[in-house]
Amino acid sequence: MIYPLPKFSVIVTLLLSIFLTACSSHRYVADDSWPKDMPPKSIFVEAYESDTHNKSIQTQDEYMLWIVRFYKGWELYRRGWLSMTDELMSQISNPSEAEEIEERIYRVGVKMSSEWAKKSDTRTIYLRHVYVWGNALLESIEQNNCLELVTRVEQDIDDLIARKIDKTAITADRYFAVDPDNPFL
Repeated sequence: MIYPLPKFSVIVTLLLSIFLTACSSHRYVADDSWPKDMPPKSIFVEAYESDTHNKSIQTQDEYMLWIVRFYKGWELYRRGWLSMTDELMSQISNPSEAEEIEERIYRVGVKMSSEWAKKSDTRTIYLRHVYVWGNALLESIEQNNCLELVTRVEQDIDDLIARKIDKTAITADRYFAVDPDNPFL
């Protein structure tokens, strides 16, 4: 025999579900709550609006939440692009080189995040790409070829988005020889 749940339990469960959904999907919607250390929200609104297919299956709020997670980090990727950029920039001693690299990393972050934040079945950039590129950029400081690597990463982003290369092409050994003593390469 099946026993019905008390009405009170059903109502509490329903209200809790609605509350949790609202909290998770509308976290960074308002312009006044957009993080000040990130590129302007308008850049990402334009990117979202330009992809009609993704727009039909993903809300702008969800897209913006993933943009913020890209830059700030979250449970699955704590570093975030802002943290990686700070770490990278702290290792560059030449001021003119640092300025150029910072500008280029900013543009790469915008391109990468604009694609990465889309629904999985519409995007061409995934978390493992972000991880590979972040680690390769940090390694490029030790190898003294950061500008060259930024150029290569930017080209790979463009090629992935244009579907000129397959997503499986982006691996650590594409940028540096595998080092058995370094688990990040």
